[in-house]
Amino acid sequence: MNNDDKKLFLDEEMEDTITLVLDDTEVECGIIASFPLDNKDYVALLPLHEVEGLSEDEILLYGYTREGDQFDLIEILDDDEFDRVADAFDEMLDEAAFNEMEEN
Repeated sequence: MNNDDKKLFLDEEMEDTITLVLDDTEVECGIIASFPLDNKDYVALLPLHEVEGLSEDEILLYGYTREGDQFDLIEILDDDEFDRVADAFDEMLDEAAFNEMEEN
């Protein structure tokens, strides 16, 4: 991962939300982060209410495209891609937490 890939937008207040449809159930999620990796854009979502089949605080990772106001989520179907995205997200969260500790 090069330094250009490490741009992370964190919305710790989860002011931005998006509604997903999972197994015919609408799920409102807070957008907690968006970040680029390998020339693609990804987003980390946290359901705002309990969802059957998901553990509490489970973060959902998706690719996305955006054209103007149109925001389309792309399910990550490749296991290797998902692992890279999850690792990059964890690394960026660790770095953000470390930077916050240094500031205090």
